[in-house]
Amino acid sequence: METKKLMAPRDGLLLLGLLLLAGILFLVLGNRPQGAAAIVERDGEILCRQELSALAAPVELEFEGEGGHRATLRISPEGGCFLASTCSDQTCVRTGVISRAGETALCLPARLVLRLEGAAGEADAETY
Repeated sequence: METKKLMAPRDGLLLLGLLLLAGILFLVLGNRPQGAAAIVERDGEILCRQELSALAAPVELEFEGEGGHRATLRISPEGGCFLASTCSDQTCVRTGVISRAGETALCLPARLVLRLEGAAGEADAETY
């Protein structure tokens, strides 16, 4: 009776190469630049700009928007999010934490925008 090998030596090299490639892709794509500053805007006017690296602990900010809508935001060294809002749909709260340069969270009833901006000279996004 003839026994079959599970894997030929060249199959092992191919598998090792694929694992190495996957590891490199994980390191490159997983280390995208984090946002350097959180910016809160209403109708294009900057209400608050907070450098994330300057924060030692999370900061909670409350803003009153259009129509009496209020929104509470949390900004931390890891990013920012809407904690609470008086709007009916709570889409802004369900957006969760934004942590990468170029990401945005919106509270449309309050007309508030929370966005992360990258460091100077750093691209927020790349298009090919």
